[in-house]
Amino acid sequence: MQHSEPGFEGLLRAWLVRQYFEPLEAIAEEYHDSLGPSLGKRLAQDHGLRWYNLDMTTDEKLKAGILNEQRSRPISQDSLAYRVPSDEVREAAWVEKLFSSGSITQTTLVICGYVHFDCLVARLREKGHSVDARVYLETVPEIRLLRRPDD
Repeated sequence: MQHSEPGFEGLLRAWLVRQYFEPLEAIAEEYHDSLGPSLGKRLAQDHGLRWYNLDMTTDEKLKAGILNEQRSRPISQDSLAYRVPSDEVREAAWVEKLFSSGSITQTTLVICGYVHFDCLVARLREKGHSVDARVYLETVPEIRLLRRPDD
């Protein structure tokens, strides 16, 4: 969806021209670079905004000890998606990347998957940041937490 979905692109374009309390400065995104440039990255370039990937690299996941669990996550289906305990590690790293990038003091559009959405919003709000939470999908699958890869 983040690579080439017309409805999502239209929504992003609408958000880019929206008047925020402060000017939009950056787009931060959970995105796998092997898919090629994302819509968010292309639109950031078109509008002179900074773009960066929030997600942990493979090496960062390996060093954090979460790579195997992340790779063993069951494939999401239409009505069911899976969270694994190490998702919390990733989300904490994303918040850290927002802080270390300087984006946390600016208006930043953050794009992530629905499995991470609620937890990331909660983490940012716990740190005292204003978050205007928006979901693109009309229906979101049930999210089930796996305690072990074989749950």
